[in-house]
Amino acid sequence: MENDPSIIGNNTPENGTGFSRRELLKGLTSAMVATTLLGFPLLSQAEKETATREPVIFGQFYLVSQAITEHKNISEGSSAQIFNAFYRSQPDFPAQVSKLHALVKPGQAAKDLQEVAKQNGLGELVTSIVTAWYTGTVGHGTDSILIAYKDALMYRPVSDGLIVPTYCGNGPLYFTAAPPAAAMPESMNADRFTHPSETNVVSKA
Repeated sequence: MENDPSIIGNNTPENGTGFSRRELLKGLTSAMVATTLLGFPLLSQAEKETATREPVIFGQFYLVSQAITEHKNISEGSSAQIFNAFYRSQPDFPAQVSKLHALVKPGQAAKDLQEVAKQNGLGELVTSIVTAWYTGTVGHGTDSILIAYKDALMYRPVSDGLIVPTYCGNGPLYFTAAPPAAAMPESMNADRFTHPSETNVVSKA
């Protein structure tokens, strides 16, 4: 039986690698995302897998987040956490992110992007993304997911003068660090702990 050329044409890549160009690009992008997230050891396996499974959408989400918050130095690790929370709770999240990403223009102000998003039925998505970055949570009420606390963007404007609100006197998780070294009081000097017999020996000498 002769091969059907139409089937070969639809299934055989023309680049000679055994993979389609789309598959190669997705694989390379996935590897780049995975390498980037290696620098964030506190990420869960699920958070890493979600980002590397949808590397293009994750990249679009990261760029959208930069545009809508007007913060270029947002964390890739936090982005993966927020992305994973949305991805697992909203089935249409990838499609919505792609639509929103298509509306982003170079040098665009956040308020302008928000207005265009509203006109295209993506206003709620923008609000939820901004809320996640500024409060460090995704969702509402008992269904909300905590992503970050001290790294939430709402604390950045006062980070140079105020400690993030917490029961720990010197900031979140302060108690996990080694306690500062304390100077030994004068009354606790070595002479007090010298054995009496040792003192006598010295004095006789």
